Amino acid sequence: MATGNETETIGLKPILIYSQAQTGLNLCATLIALHLLYFYTDRRGLSPALAGLAFFIALVLDAVTDPLVGNISDRARFRMGRRRPFFLAAIPMGLGYFMLFSPPEGLGRWLFAWFVGFYFVMLSSRKFYETAYGALMPELTLDYDERTRLSTFRQLFGTGGDISGALLPFAATYLLARGLDFKVTGAVCALVVAGGALWAFFGLGERAEFSLRERSGFFEALRSAGSNRPFLILLAATVLAFMAVNTTGVLIRFLAKYWYHDEGAAARWLIAYFAGSLISYPFWFRITLRIEKKPAFLLAMLTNALCSLLVMAVHPGNVAAIYFLMWLAGFGAIGIWVTQMSAAADVIEWDEERTGRRQEGAYGGIISMSAKIGIAVTMLVIGPMMAAVGYVPHAAAMVPAAAHNLKVLFSIPAASIYIASAIVFSFYPITRDSHRRMRERLAARGAGAQAGLKSTA
Repeated sequence: MATGNETETIGLKPILIYSQAQTGLNLCATLIALHLLYFYTDRRGLSPALAGLAFFIALVLDAVTDPLVGNISDRARFRMGRRRPFFLAAIPMGLGYFMLFSPPEGLGRWLFAWFVGFYFVMLSSRKFYETAYGALMPELTLDYDERTRLSTFRQLFGTGGDISGALLPFAATYLLARGLDFKVTGAVCALVVAGGALWAFFGLGERAEFSLRERSGFFEALRSAGSNRPFLILLAATVLAFMAVNTTGVLIRFLAKYWYHDEGAAARWLIAYFAGSLISYPFWFRITLRIEKKPAFLLAMLTNALCSLLVMAVHPGNVAAIYFLMWLAGFGAIGIWVTQMSAAADVIEWDEERTGRRQEGAYGGIISMSAKIGIAVTMLVIGPMMAAVGYVPHAAAMVPAAAHNLKVLFSIPAASIYIASAIVFSFYPITRDSHRRMRERLAARGAGAQAGLKSTA
């Protein structure tokens, strides 16, 4: 781990220990994004409108405290550090996750309450862990390009979690009895997320100098973030990206079953998607270093927008074209998250230069809150829209017009949101040179403060 030299290079071991924890987080998030709506509607018979409402209630109730939890992480002072003790929240997160996918039979109208309750428990526990985990990243290195390297490794492990979360339910359904598949999948995910958190907890250290900085109050941190223009631009673009990805993610199983008439096709599409993701890492790492973060983010967003729009041009017989679009969407998606994670670390220095404080936790909490609200709004709209286009839980098929409208719902909203995100991020001001000058000013300020302390000693 870097401890103050100018290169701020991180060793491979701490990179791997830190990055592997993203596997469990993405595993759980992807399983929920792709399969939870399907599980509670097609498997358990909950109406899509009620399922969308359950998502909305749990996400919004949980989201409102995210900035507070981030500020708590910034202000915490434990002997083991201010971030890593919160990693232990992954244990109740895993338990809540297992219960979410294990509702007893015969709950009837209480199924909605079970959904909301355990989803909220899981989200609340995850927030303490994930906020501290994300806040630790900007402290591991202060270098602009080294952060791209760290975020690339982190996202690579995250993609492993995405692949597992996407495909585990299909494998479990093939290997296990129908009533057992999601329960076993939930148990596996709970063990992976808790195990990864514990490995990071015991395997990483923290930079002691950051815990000695002046602490910010909660409302002071909010005001600081509200005046951070680069952060606000990044925040808006990130929330839109989450909304677009979530729109296609929750609908892919329904699209395969009712438009393509092959429910198992969703698994094959996801394999193509993640094949594109896995081979894209060298490209996005090199292109981000070459053309910088903003152009790379815009390229990734527009690639995904094009993929979503081209879905409208294909029909079920265009097998090769469908697989290519899924592959290209996976290729483009990695560019979004590699650049977003790296840029999210850079906006911290913009704030530090103006406030003298490092508030990674507060910023992470605000991003988390905003992303959850964006996803909640998406789910609140998608549920009734699915009912409006003709989806009925447990139905064997949809009429052709309804299946076409389902494809429209899968394609057009996501493409529009991707384009909006690209437009917003085109105003992002931090470049490699501006970040270097910012770091130089912060270093000079720190050296001056040290000299002043020595002269008064």
